[in-house]
Amino acid sequence: MREFAVFWGCTIPARFPMIEKATRLVMSDLGATVHELAGHTCCPEGTLVKANAEDAFYTAAARNLAIIEGAGLDVLTPCNGCYSTFKEASSHLKADWREREEINERLAAEELHYDGITNVVHFAEWLADHVGAGTLRSKVTNPLWGMRIAVHYGCHLLRPQPAVRWDDPLNPTKVEELVAALGAKVVDYPSKMQCCGGALDRVGERDSSLAFARRKLGDLMREDVDALVVVCPSCFQQFDLNQAALQRANEDVNVPVLYLSELIALAMGHEPAEIGLDMHRVSVASFLEKWGMRAADKARLAEHFDVALLGTCYACGACKDDCPVCKVDPTFQPTEVIGDLIRGDLDAVIERGELWKCLECYTCQELCHSRIGMAETFRQLKELAMEAGSGPESVSAAYAEFLKTGALGKPRESARKKLGLEPLPEGGGDAVARLLTKSEE
Repeated sequence: MREFAVFWGCTIPARFPMIEKATRLVMSDLGATVHELAGHTCCPEGTLVKANAEDAFYTAAARNLAIIEGAGLDVLTPCNGCYSTFKEASSHLKADWREREEINERLAAEELHYDGITNVVHFAEWLADHVGAGTLRSKVTNPLWGMRIAVHYGCHLLRPQPAVRWDDPLNPTKVEELVAALGAKVVDYPSKMQCCGGALDRVGERDSSLAFARRKLGDLMREDVDALVVVCPSCFQQFDLNQAALQRANEDVNVPVLYLSELIALAMGHEPAEIGLDMHRVSVASFLEKWGMRAADKARLAEHFDVALLGTCYACGACKDDCPVCKVDPTFQPTEVIGDLIRGDLDAVIERGELWKCLECYTCQELCHSRIGMAETFRQLKELAMEAGSGPESVSAAYAEFLKTGALGKPRESARKKLGLEPLPEGGGDAVARLLTKSEE
């Protein structure tokens, strides 16, 4: 699907043109051709229109879709509300042919006819199911390496079934896969599937709407996320504009909010000014600053580690509970040590010393579906710790003994003799010391 009609809806062009700009850039970068058709109205919005007249809701939706059918195109929308309206109307009018015919009698006055043949696709759905995470990954020039990103789907991208059916309505993963393809770490949080609550503003329940925003923003801050990514302009309004309102009331909330296409545009190399990020009410400066720092951290880590594997390892985290040390010492979380490295805390990781709890048993490597594991990373960390003089004294002493004798202990000849064992041949400790000394010259 590379050619389609685009339906922006009301909110994006009116309030968030920066979302439109970023979406246009991403679609162009991915080779899509979009057509904007004349004559469209509001999709219409369900809460405000359907509550007044269900007939008006379905008639207006069918009219919009009939315009697209007349052009012989499918339709893509970056708005959850428009997506849900069109999906619900298509499902309802497919089942209720009598109402469909009544609506078509009205549409005939405008020389329009609704058959229900147009495919309705959300921007995120198009990326996940038509473009694919692999293709998206190949287009990334500035990966979001080391960034902690949380996802908010919004209710109408996933529900109601069976009208909407493209991801699990209660446990979706497809947008997370797209964010991970950009190189970021996707962060889960308790209220991930909670509604944004923005619709409460439309019916005069301002305090309740802010309470919804406050709860989710609090969860995100406790998870130390760098940004929240949304795929709906109404959700963006709730977490950007209403968060700004909370900030003006001196509430301690600060979570940069990005629409999915904005995040992708940045990863594809577009500049913040080009896509209008300064038009956000909640500043994204902290996100951009941290992203720049992560790039510098990545360059430093690349001197010692395969940073691509580190990023893959941390983004996955599937083996986080498999380490045998974790089972007896829950304070040791090897995946979080990897995360600390990615966040630029190499010196702190070495100084803390928890890296020495890795047994190098290779359990993580054997269980890793990518055959990465963490043992080699921890081994390299131990070497860096010894170079920095931060290793355990026992390790330094053992190495000194090895260099001196070529062994880590002397044979107990008395015990061996008691068991009838012959004395061992002369060791090669001197030879090892000479070889290592020569290699350092």
